[in-house]
Amino acid sequence: MIIHFWELPKTRNYIILKDRFKQDILKKIKNKDSSNEIVNKLKTGKVSIQKIKILSKKKNISLSLIEQNILWIGGNNSKGLSNPKFPINLSTRNASRFIAAIINDGTLTKEGKNSRGRLMYDNFDESLRSSVLKDCLIVFGGKREEIAFRNTKKKKYLEFSSVLRDIVYLILKNKGPKCETNLPLPDFVFENKESMCGWIEQTIADEGEVKYYPDKYRRSIIWRRSLDITPLIRFRVTKDIPLRRLSKKIQNKVQNQRCNLISNEEKILRLLGIGYTLYNLGIYPTAKNKVRTRWQISITKRRNLLKLRDLIKIPSESKDRKFNLITKEYARYKEPLAIRSAVINLGKGGKPFTSLDLKKMMDYKETNTSIKWLKLFEKEGLIKKIKESSYGGGSYRKPAEYEITPNR
Repeated sequence: MIIHFWELPKTRNYIILKDRFKQDILKKIKNKDSSNEIVNKLKTGKVSIQKIKILSKKKNISLSLIEQNILWIGGNNSKGLSNPKFPINLSTRNASRFIAAIINDGTLTKEGKNSRGRLMYDNFDESLRSSVLKDCLIVFGGKREEIAFRNTKKKKYLEFSSVLRDIVYLILKNKGPKCETNLPLPDFVFENKESMCGWIEQTIADEGEVKYYPDKYRRSIIWRRSLDITPLIRFRVTKDIPLRRLSKKIQNKVQNQRCNLISNEEKILRLLGIGYTLYNLGIYPTAKNKVRTRWQISITKRRNLLKLRDLIKIPSESKDRKFNLITKEYARYKEPLAIRSAVINLGKGGKPFTSLDLKKMMDYKETNTSIKWLKLFEKEGLIKKIKESSYGGGSYRKPAEYEITPNR
């Protein structure tokens, strides 16, 4: 996706041209057939996009050539954007991350003078704010001092100039909270692998959590999305209600709702070859007495997480550090090698064994842990199941029996 300067609102955005190019244009202009106003504007500085387009047509000056010689662009009384990178190419990892950040923890508000709104990114994580700021400068150009930082007890956010607001509106085509507008992902995100990876890594940084509890064998990455469903719910909701505690009728209504962001992110994960699980977590009330439902995407399993690590780097330093711990541990393969060795020892000489035998040998607290490993080794062909689990004479369950696959 490419954005040109002439696509922006033409009456409220102004440009300053590079001096040498400006002088070349002035030489072409004759006072008798060009308004003094345009001449004066060019000489003194800012000219509206509207007037530049008129001049371009009248004097047969290519808009693309003008675009290459823009020194500054912005509102008449704003900080604007110096040395803008027009035409702006959005088919990059940096652009995808920036737009994801605005949708996730930022906003393009409806409020403001003439309802044009404000463009902001709100996050207490300094490493994330720095990353978003860096992406903005790489994609759009400009200087750090042209992006305001607001620091209060309740909020720490970046506020971008009006021209960036107008550019982002061309991309999103909508304003307001994502929970209510049900924004889809911009089409450019699906144009290449880099853009899709950028979207996922920024979404994990803003909306996600890296779960790393080695003692409990819990390693996963999750993120959640919400959607306003107030018109669907006819009863008062005062607290979080899990999906299973709702009536079947309401459950069906809730599950039939489509959250565009979640659906699009599922598509990205499928295209990248990353396995995931999707859950609906039920409904909850907001401070303004609205009702929303929430979905969670969960990414687990060793090979899956290692594959994801090869694709992304999370912009949040703390979350990426956790992810690194997970994958370094997985990459070393210390535990899997130890367990594989234990399984081989259990099955020596064709001796059958069960999950209880592996639990005892590895000193696990739960049998489920050893069951998971046996299922993995069965899938890999190291072992085979020779007897299904069954109930014994009482209420207890006899575990399945396994043996080493011949020639392994």
